[in-house]
Amino acid sequence: MSQSGKLMPNLDRNSTKLLNLTVLQRTDPFIEEILLTAAHVTFYEFNIETSQWSRKDVEGSLFVVKRTSQPRFQFIVMNRRNAVTYTMELMQRI
Repeated sequence: MSQSGKLMPNLDRNSTKLLNLTVLQRTDPFIEEILLTAAHVTFYEFNIETSQWSRKDVEGSLFVVKRTSQPRFQFIVMNRRNAVTYTMELMQRI
């Protein structure tokens, strides 16, 4: 247990990466590798007319992945704010 009293898994970096890959492959079986991760991201949109930022409904862990089919590279946010996973293609076909 952690100091806060919550049960925390004791996984090394490779075990965590493998677990995350397994979860991502449930939604996209063409994912072959996780290239980069960020524990938490939040999306904002800038309104030029009002010069203000507004928070979007996308927040969670970010994964940059390599796939076996097109598109070959994507980033994925496992959204914690709703059930929709956010995915964006990183490179267009050449």
